[in-house]
Amino acid sequence: MSKGSSLRKFDSLSLPKSWKLNRPAELSVNRHSAVEQGKQLGTPGPDSGFAMKLARVALEGVTDSSGLSAADIKAAVVAVTIARASLFSRAPVMNDVRFAIASLAIGSENLGTREVEVRNHLVRGISHDYMKARDLVGRYGVETLKQDSDKVTPQAIFS
Repeated sequence: MSKGSSLRKFDSLSLPKSWKLNRPAELSVNRHSAVEQGKQLGTPGPDSGFAMKLARVALEGVTDSSGLSAADIKAAVVAVTIARASLFSRAPVMNDVRFAIASLAIGSENLGTREVEVRNHLVRGISHDYMKARDLVGRYGVETLKQDSDKVTPQAIFS
């Protein structure tokens, strides 16, 4: 700055007005909410599309010998991942994907023949059928979704 120059005048900004949730795309889930609640309606969660990227990364190199397509496996993992993340009112994280993979026993040989049949029936075609995804997620109770990914057992879901 030169010796004769002066600083600009500072105009203070006005305080922002109070904010409330009122735009059409904003969803609030509480007992007074406009968001419907009930069986198979789920809970909206932020950034659920990120679950698709996480699932793609987590499923690289994972093989499943039960005859399910890669698209169906990914769709099932994403559905369970989103359900678990939204239960905690947050975006999906890799631990949610690990939970989904473990609970679906993807790439695991630890399921009995009957559980494999039930799982395959629920997962086959899920990538093209939204209601199948809702049916699959509906088999998970809140307490199951709250479990750690290393403690969840697929037998509780598919037996």
